[in-house]
Amino acid sequence: MTEKDSNVEESVLEVEQVSQVELDSEQISPAEKESVVAEEKGLSTDDEKSAFFEQWKARHQAYLAHKDDADIQAVDEGQTEQEIPEAKKSKRGLFQGINRRQESLESKKETEKEVQPLKADIPSKVVWKAVPVLVTSLLLAALALYFISPTSKKKQIEVVGNERLTAEQVENYSLISPDDYIVTIALHADAYAKNIKKNSSSVETATIKFQFPATFTIQIKEYAIIGYIQQQSQWYPVLSSGEVGGEPVSQDSLPEGYTTINLSDKELIKELAIELGKIDAGIRSAIQTINLTPSKVTADLLTLNMADGNTVLVPLSEISQKLPYYTQIAAEVTVPTTIDMEVGIYRYAS
Repeated sequence: MTEKDSNVEESVLEVEQVSQVELDSEQISPAEKESVVAEEKGLSTDDEKSAFFEQWKARHQAYLAHKDDADIQAVDEGQTEQEIPEAKKSKRGLFQGINRRQESLESKKETEKEVQPLKADIPSKVVWKAVPVLVTSLLLAALALYFISPTSKKKQIEVVGNERLTAEQVENYSLISPDDYIVTIALHADAYAKNIKKNSSSVETATIKFQFPATFTIQIKEYAIIGYIQQQSQWYPVLSSGEVGGEPVSQDSLPEGYTTINLSDKELIKELAIELGKIDAGIRSAIQTINLTPSKVTADLLTLNMADGNTVLVPLSEISQKLPYYTQIAAEVTVPTTIDMEVGIYRYAS
């Protein structure tokens, strides 16, 4: 090693010592700093040391500048490293939300795709089996609503065929109540019709017909009135059924051309009514009075006084057989005549 090299090494060591002194100067007191400066001034007397010191000073300043740049760069890199993870995290969070939405949408689409084939795969047999159940349920619901509503009881009743009875009387005899359901009356129409016959002796037949939606027609046929019998100043109609009934009629209320029956035996009255009910109404209306006039041969012989002045003798048991000939015989006579039908048929002037 040359002397020059040794001097250089010593100078480097001195520079390092001086640098260390400068670093330590930041931590020493101002008085110590002044002593160090004085020592540095003492060294400046040497030209070599002064030149080397200037060189060292330049290098030292370059070193400090380089160190400052390195520190600044290190700080910038540290901030960048901190910002990058945060940016990555924010981007990750954003993309994770988007990805989750996409995943949920895809899962919904897959679910819809799975459900739709199930709807299309329902067998037709199952559908047809369900139809009766649905129809029955709807009908039951409709019926329930119908019976709850007032419409189920709102009905119209018409009476036809009545001659002596009023429509109100016939309706009362049927026992149809305003609270009865339309369906109930329609299903039990025969029972209501029987009530009319049961409650009125004047009715021969009764039927009830239903017309949709709420009309009932009561059609009746009344027994014909054969005549009237007098009981205690009251007149009672004798029906073709043989019944003596109905409300009593005053003398003033009797119809024109009525027939008076002068019999007291109820059995004979009933038999007479049944027999007269079998003949024509025109012949019946021509009879004014009926009297029981038994003979030695015929105990039930009747005498009929006719409106045209003729007299007819006929057995009660044979009225329906012989009396129909009266019209033909009456047309052949010009004067009041007695027509004897007790045994055969004879006629002679009265």
